[in-house]
Amino acid sequence: MPPPLAPCTPTTPLLECPRAAVFAGESPGVDPVCPCRRPPPPPPTPPAPRFTRNTSNADQMSEEDGNGETNDLWFVIGEEEVACERSCIAALSKPLSTLLYGGFAEAQRDRIDFTRDGITPRGMRAVAAYSRHGRLDDFPPDTILELLAFSNKFCCEGLKSACDNTLANMVTGVEDALSFVDLGLEEAANLLVSTCLQAFLRELPKSLSNPDVARLLCSPEGRERLDIAGNASFALYYFLSSVAMEEDIRSNTTVMLLERLCECAEQHWQKQLALHQLGCVMLARGEFKDAQGWFEDAIAEGHMYSLAGVARSKYKRGHKYSAYKMMNGIMGDYEPAGWMYQERSLYCVGKEKMADLRIATELDPTLSYPYKYRAVALLEEDMIESALAEISKVLGFKLVTDCLELRAWFYLAFEDYEAAVRDIRAILTLDPSYMMFHGKMHGEQLIEILRGYVQQWDMADCWMQLYDRWSEVDDIGSLAVVQQMLSREPGNSSLRFRQSLLLLRLNCQKAAMRSLRFARNCSAHEHERLVYEGWILYDTGHREEALAKAEESVKIQRSFEAFFLKAYALGDSSLDTESALSVVQLLEHANSCASDNLRKGQAYNNMGSIYVDCDLLDEAAECYNIALNIKHTRAHQGLARVHYLKNRKKAAYGEMSELIKVAKDSASAYEKRSEYGERDEARSDLNMATLLDPTRTYPYRYRAAVLMDENKEDEAIGELSQAIAFKADLQLLHLRAAFFDSMGDNANALRDCEAALCLDPTHGDTLELYSKASTKAEAQS
Repeated sequence: MPPPLAPCTPTTPLLECPRAAVFAGESPGVDPVCPCRRPPPPPPTPPAPRFTRNTSNADQMSEEDGNGETNDLWFVIGEEEVACERSCIAALSKPLSTLLYGGFAEAQRDRIDFTRDGITPRGMRAVAAYSRHGRLDDFPPDTILELLAFSNKFCCEGLKSACDNTLANMVTGVEDALSFVDLGLEEAANLLVSTCLQAFLRELPKSLSNPDVARLLCSPEGRERLDIAGNASFALYYFLSSVAMEEDIRSNTTVMLLERLCECAEQHWQKQLALHQLGCVMLARGEFKDAQGWFEDAIAEGHMYSLAGVARSKYKRGHKYSAYKMMNGIMGDYEPAGWMYQERSLYCVGKEKMADLRIATELDPTLSYPYKYRAVALLEEDMIESALAEISKVLGFKLVTDCLELRAWFYLAFEDYEAAVRDIRAILTLDPSYMMFHGKMHGEQLIEILRGYVQQWDMADCWMQLYDRWSEVDDIGSLAVVQQMLSREPGNSSLRFRQSLLLLRLNCQKAAMRSLRFARNCSAHEHERLVYEGWILYDTGHREEALAKAEESVKIQRSFEAFFLKAYALGDSSLDTESALSVVQLLEHANSCASDNLRKGQAYNNMGSIYVDCDLLDEAAECYNIALNIKHTRAHQGLARVHYLKNRKKAAYGEMSELIKVAKDSASAYEKRSEYGERDEARSDLNMATLLDPTRTYPYRYRAAVLMDENKEDEAIGELSQAIAFKADLQLLHLRAAFFDSMGDNANALRDCEAALCLDPTHGDTLELYSKASTKAEAQS
């Protein structure tokens, strides 16, 4: 494994390079990938002496070293003398030039005493060498640190920059960073300090457990030192505190980082956020009185959401009626939202509680607590199947560990041990360290206990099970099978990669990236590692760098994944017909390489999509049929599109019906089928899609458009507002702004346009609408 701060390569993105942040904007014409490949600065050119000594040429040339370098100046350090060239030393900085050529006594001496200037003879020899050649020739770190201190004392900017850059290149991990960061802060070496910080950040959250790192990042003194050096910021501490909260919200490290966040906060919104988060952490730690105090401080800064935090703190301190009354006040003063009803439900019982939870789900169907509470209530009434159905609703659109755990316990009560183990394996995929049963038992232990109740599969059986679940579009089931396979072969990089694809499909980006990094680290072959690095770059927005990795991998060995990555990255842009067909050729190259049918089915499906875009419908249908023959069930959707484009709408509807029959996760299938049915059928399908996955925005937009066509403007706005309340989607905001504009409500149109432009400042349609609404508003005023 290369060190985390290995030298930048030709494909290193700006995000991975500490120099990119330090020197941002200095050289707009430099390579956009990484500034590390800039040509080295030319060696310093000695200026013409402004003071000529009255010495003969013989005296000046009386002593030369072995390289033909003239020495006309000696610095005396203790009992040693270091030979230098006066003009070269003077060229290092203006203070040195003034010292050696100005009106000082030293200007007329050829020996100058530097014994008390804090530099050793070895360090001074290094200064002399740099002054002549403009290079730091493999000097050891302690010598370069001497040079850095010398450059600060005598304002040698070129020397300081060279030392800063050289020391930064020596930082390969946390231990190196700890060795250099204090000196970097003392000597204001910005690049070195930023590189050390990047080393700490790359090792998060592990690095926060190092007491030396924690002392620098968490203590008030450390923040003050970083602030003096210009490295402390609200953004840095917000990131650090977010990582700490996610790792352990109750830890002292989290509290200290949030306290530093408060110290960095300058604007009102920053103070509100920091104080509110401190209140949440204290609430989690069980320090309810302190939590209430932080929430009240946040309210004083204008953070009204902290009112709910005060109510929760009061409830935890035993003041249940006061909390209930406070939530009533919030709902009276502000427009009620789903989370408000959910919060108030905590402070009441019986029918009133169930009513609040029902309204919470209506207003925000993405909240998981109401589903969990209702599921448990149904289980207590021995309605196990209803309880399973209720908790499965939330898992249909949001894969979270606590809901999976609850469903696993339901399956155990129902004595469906296969399904229980499936959900436990899915939990371990999302969080390998997850502790079940209130943190008392690891998931692997529970699987071991249930081993005698479930069928045991070897690797061949697992592959068959994976094929079956893949063809049923059962992503959770597929995830569980892959986890079982990895428990047998934890170093299998191909399985780790497949796991990451499933997690991305389930919208679990963090877990997917972790699996992808595992795949990269487990790779036994260079060409595989390059492919996984390419996917990491692609998933983080670095498309060109991902392409470079794919091409580098192909040069080493032709493989399915390398060609597929290259095709995927190239196809992710608007292509003309010729370019699109070249992507098809890449996919054909991929399918000519060894791989399994699951991946080949994906390749044929992608080829079909490209053929459709090129209006080659017969070729597209052929690709989709091949994909279906090897159990890539999702190809039904592409084939339906082909039927539709051939004006066979009924056949398209039937094709999507086939997908709905076999797919476990069919919300997208219902949504797609709505495009091929009549209006009533479309409306029914979209209602079902919303029921299965309320986070999908297209059904809301469609229903709103139909209502607008029927001149039901308020209902259309209400439909969009229902979705915007829990998902501020760009298209939803733009459409509602357009509706408001058509109704003559310029104020609300401008508000929604501004909100949409916060999500995408370059969205052309919204910019045009915003300009139009602004012109109307100015005319009215």
